[in-house]
Amino acid sequence: AEVKEKEIKEKREHYRPVATRGSVLYFCIIEVSLVSWMYNSSLKQFLDLFDYSINNSEKATVTQKRVENITKYLTYHVYRYVNRGLFEKDKTTFLLMVCFKILTTAQIISNNDVSLFLKGRKALTAEPDRQKPLKELDDNCWANVLALSRHSFVTESNICFFKDLPDSLSRFQNDWAKWIMRTDPENAPIPGDYQERITNEKDLGPFLKLCLLRCIKEDRTLIASKMFIKDNLGKEFTDPVTDSLESIWLESTPTKPVLFLLSAGADPTSSIDDLAKKKKKSPVEKVSMGEGQEKVADEVIKKLSPIGGWVILQNCHLGLKFMEDLESQLAENRLPDVHEDFRLWITTEPTTQFPLAMLQRAIKVTNEPPKGLKAGLHKTFTTIINQDFLEKIEHSAWRSQIFTVCFLHSVVIERRKFGPLGWCVPYEFNNSDLEASLQFIEKYMSNLLAGTSQVSGNAGINFEVIRYMICQVQYGGRITDEMDRGLFDTYGAMYFRENIFNPEAALVDFNVDTGIRDAKGPVKDRIRYIIPNSTEIQRYREYVDSLPDIDSPEVFGLHPNADITFRLKESNEMIDVIMETRPKEGGTGTSKGRDEIVYEQVSDLMKSSVPADFNEADVLEKIKKLPGPRGIDRGPTVPLNIFLRQEIQRMQKVIGLVRKTLVDIKLAIEGQVIMTPIILDAINALFDGKVPQRWVYDASGAEISWLIPGYLRWFSDLYKRHEQLNNWLNNSRPSSYWLGGFFNPQGFLTAVKQEVARLKVTAPKRPQDKDKGGSWSLDEVTYKTQVKDEKFDPTKDKEPDEGVYIHGLILEGAKLNRGALDELDGKETKAKLPILYVLEKN
Repeated sequence: AEVKEKEIKEKREHYRPVATRGSVLYFCIIEVSLVSWMYNSSLKQFLDLFDYSINNSEKATVTQKRVENITKYLTYHVYRYVNRGLFEKDKTTFLLMVCFKILTTAQIISNNDVSLFLKGRKALTAEPDRQKPLKELDDNCWANVLALSRHSFVTESNICFFKDLPDSLSRFQNDWAKWIMRTDPENAPIPGDYQERITNEKDLGPFLKLCLLRCIKEDRTLIASKMFIKDNLGKEFTDPVTDSLESIWLESTPTKPVLFLLSAGADPTSSIDDLAKKKKKSPVEKVSMGEGQEKVADEVIKKLSPIGGWVILQNCHLGLKFMEDLESQLAENRLPDVHEDFRLWITTEPTTQFPLAMLQRAIKVTNEPPKGLKAGLHKTFTTIINQDFLEKIEHSAWRSQIFTVCFLHSVVIERRKFGPLGWCVPYEFNNSDLEASLQFIEKYMSNLLAGTSQVSGNAGINFEVIRYMICQVQYGGRITDEMDRGLFDTYGAMYFRENIFNPEAALVDFNVDTGIRDAKGPVKDRIRYIIPNSTEIQRYREYVDSLPDIDSPEVFGLHPNADITFRLKESNEMIDVIMETRPKEGGTGTSKGRDEIVYEQVSDLMKSSVPADFNEADVLEKIKKLPGPRGIDRGPTVPLNIFLRQEIQRMQKVIGLVRKTLVDIKLAIEGQVIMTPIILDAINALFDGKVPQRWVYDASGAEISWLIPGYLRWFSDLYKRHEQLNNWLNNSRPSSYWLGGFFNPQGFLTAVKQEVARLKVTAPKRPQDKDKGGSWSLDEVTYKTQVKDEKFDPTKDKEPDEGVYIHGLILEGAKLNRGALDELDGKETKAKLPILYVLEKN
């Protein structure tokens, strides 16, 4: 028996990697539920996935091969199950969490390594002490480089892998500048000897490259993360995937409903109706939840469950109590004589009040458009367009117009990601617009064929009618802004034209700058999005799969730099989510713990970064002596002096709050006071390199300070703002004001306007009113600005009689060149505005 027991233990140990991978995946599922309440899953759901993977993975006689098969199948199966219930913004985040967890469990990377990736420059404990060697490298990225160069990764030698990176940037300036200016640096060799060194690190290499890209090219972090996922898990994890409604229906049961998580413009009702017709379950009973609808829904379910009908419960976030009761009925089998064909479909908006038991029972599905043109077209040609649809109309122009409408649909939806640069108003275009447009094209072509024997070419096709119906009626019915309407009309003119019927006609054809220069000048790649010339649906799907994974902004008619702002925002959001959900740890082994690290940070901040307090009595006395502009008496009633006092009061509140928080943190870590939720949140924020929420917003959510990522930069701004106010109070009015350094910039400009209005005393219109004076009406005073020369120095110029000089303003999307707006250089998205002279006119 002992021999047999030992033999069983040995064989069981061979399968430990499967159990390890299972635990990693389960805890990732738990962590992703912290992103959104709607992502909650149960242990039973995971165990079902685990058992299914063991039973359905490829068999093998060799134990090691069998373990590999189960592990691979389990990972992908869990990914597909979780992925269909995640919103698009969280799908890459979840996979990155899985990769990090797998690598840390295998001890290939440590928690400190992951922290470096997430924090970047926030891992620094002091402001950068070296000047950046490249103008192409912005200040934030230079701080990232310094943080990266001081970090020790888990390697055999356990040394700072990127220790020489700052020196490499200086030695190979031209190579690094070209690499930074590329549109796709993730696909180019890394300058210096880093490409070879990273390649030699077989296991750690992909993570090292990810950290380097995250630090030097922050806007490419999300793209680099997908490459990292592809290298660690496989290509199938980054390819576009679409779960058909039929496959979800096959997985569901009478007691396992399908739960759709609604987002803007997403409504699965029409898709469910189409599937019901195919399965001969039409019509589907629909109940829109709301006040008094619980009884109606209950009656419909009890009526259709015995006969195998389908029920859609819509907007169930308005009937949460009924959801609890319904889940109890399904769990306890209290529905009478449930037919095996009965299906329950539920739609709800995300809410933290949704019953947990229903989330852990139902199959969760999101129905929002996927990210990217390739993914959008892939979903369209998988779920909406099929071979039968391509063959509906016997006309060569039919298939060209189908692809054109689908391409237009993906373009206008994907353009929303650029924010105000994409659309003035973020319209909720959805599949109903696409289906209505395809239906119109079908009827139009059917009517055209009925009246002519022409079955090829564009004879008889009125493109003006097609453009009007699609751009002005189908999609245009949602558009409210005239500029957006003009943009959509431009798309219509580009796509719906006669030459789209030419073989391999191009919908989009442009040259994109690669960021590389040769002897002839900039090297450009030609990008063409064509219309496949085929009658087979498989040819269309193959073409869609061949499209670039990353879309250039020029596909949408935007400037190449439009991508930078969007991708930077997207990458920062992903990093913030992972940072919020991962455990707060100091590291592994002998590394310092979280509390010890934060205690040291707080001690340093209290010594060097918190400015001195303002004394209210001293402030009032000094303001009484402050002079006003020429013609106005000094004292506390001068408009700008009033403004100064208000700014100092607000600054003192922030300084007091910061000082109290830092003191409380030290006392709580020492155990002298209770660790309250507010103190704990502040500790976690400082550990992550962030600014505590309490320093930025008050209890009502109103903003009380300035929004800057990273507490070091926030404290730097605190010092500069305090310095401006302190110098103004103790010396005299500044020669130039830092407008962005005030809590209330608009209040400053209003105070300037008030002073000018007081200075302007008009002459009396009648002789008898000579003793009566009148000043400009404040409502009639407007601003007038003059941009000074870049070399202008306000300290060497006399103080203006009227108005003020201000500095610190930034232009976004343009720069000032010889007094006129001009295109920015290279990859820049912002430019400093020279000193601005603000004066008033009546």
